[in-house]
Amino acid sequence: MLPNKHLSKPLIRVLLGIAASVTLASTATAANVLINPGFESPSTAPGVEYPGAGDGWTAFGGVFTVNSAVVTPFAGDQSLKMFAGPSGVFQEFSTSPGQEWNGGAWILNDPSDPMSGGQVAAINIEWLDAGQNQIGFISNGTFDATSPQGEWTLQTITGIAPEGTALARLTLITGDFLGGGFGGAPKYDEAFFETTVVPVPAALWLLGSGLLGLVGVARRRRKS
Repeated sequence: MLPNKHLSKPLIRVLLGIAASVTLASTATAANVLINPGFESPSTAPGVEYPGAGDGWTAFGGVFTVNSAVVTPFAGDQSLKMFAGPSGVFQEFSTSPGQEWNGGAWILNDPSDPMSGGQVAAINIEWLDAGQNQIGFISNGTFDATSPQGEWTLQTITGIAPEGTALARLTLITGDFLGGGFGGAPKYDEAFFETTVVPVPAALWLLGSGLLGLVGVARRRRKS
């Protein structure tokens, strides 16, 4: 067994290095990967509804970008308006099986054009394979005609990419999903889509420092 005088400083350095490596490896950061998440680009003239969702988004159905002269956004100067349906917008990103994704947006049941019937404002995460075939999806479809009017409400969704997933797609969508007929035009604003990222380079550097410390301990042991 090594004397305590040989254990103290070297082993403390090793243990601290490895502990820091593990800590950093388990520390995850998340960043919104969406382009134009607040539908601010391009800007529209006051009172004008711009077809589509703007930069970064692919739109389908009845989708318009509206400015503060039409409806007060949650943030910024513009928001997204959708009606009838299915209507919606999406962005997609490369991923791998087992990756967790978190998405969401603020949604408004606009009192000047309130939702009615079976209209639902939903947020979906769709899982696609390398050929862009859908292999599954999850949905948060709890915002409907019964939701309070005039209040921006945050709706979120979380899912883990299943086996075979190559792309994760965030879709903001509305339609008569409850079967009670179309009605109203829900608004969306400040969407987000993010996944955890582990700071691997820093973790590996500290792990290497710990291993170098172990080498130093081994050399001292041979000399003692």
